[in-house]
Amino acid sequence: MLWLWDPHWPELIHPFATAIDTPLPIAEEMVCIMAGSKPEWVRWPEGKKSVHEEYGGQSLEEWHRGRGLWVE
Repeated sequence: MLWLWDPHWPELIHPFATAIDTPLPIAEEMVCIMAGSKPEWVRWPEGKKSVHEEYGGQSLEEWHRGRGLWVE
């Protein structure tokens, strides 16, 4: 699968990062989603992160625009 869909933003299709074939900068912070589905034995990655029970409150576009990372 190269994309995912979220009912919160039905007009958007989100590509998986592994489907993007251009160089990306190293992220300063991770966004971890679906914490409510994570088994107890699974550890979160080390480093700065925000954790959300389901999806975060912003679309991918809103998140990137808010950080000045959006490219038209």
